[in-house]
Amino acid sequence: MRTVHKPMLLHKLGEIKENPVRIEPMYAKQVSDALNVLLASVYTLFHQVKKHHWVVEGPDFRDLHLLLDELAAHLLAHGDQLAERVTVLAAYPISTPRKQQEMALFPVEEEGMFDLRTMLMGDMRAYQEIIARYRDVIRLAMQVGDFGSEHMLKEQLQQLEFDVHHIEHVLGEDTLMLN
Repeated sequence: MRTVHKPMLLHKLGEIKENPVRIEPMYAKQVSDALNVLLASVYTLFHQVKKHHWVVEGPDFRDLHLLLDELAAHLLAHGDQLAERVTVLAAYPISTPRKQQEMALFPVEEEGMFDLRTMLMGDMRAYQEIIARYRDVIRLAMQVGDFGSEHMLKEQLQQLEFDVHHIEHVLGEDTLMLN
């Protein structure tokens, strides 16, 4: 008879251990929980923006294809930094796509291709929700003395604001195209 090895769970979501950066465990838990919501939202938006990059069509295809790929790259980098910071705080980073979508700050876009304006408006609204939460988490990190998270989040926030600004410009009403 063969014995089936049951894996032992070493660290679960929501659990905090002693961290090497000496942030009080109660504060590390508050910040890491908040960072996990950002992580879930950033990765969910990454997948949505990447989908739009794949399916964009029309006269502005090339420019939008490149822009969306650039935005996705920024989101992917932010997500990795957020996950790494969660581990610095001795917590477990949210890692499964299903759980990330559940925790995201915006509704997940359904499968399929929509008109370009609808897709970009959805991206812009998602960015806006994430940006608003970044500001809340920055305030939390400042209050508990987690200056490492505060610094990282401020840098990411600046990039997110710049990126959503580009989306807003693409959605502008003025155009040189004749209908």
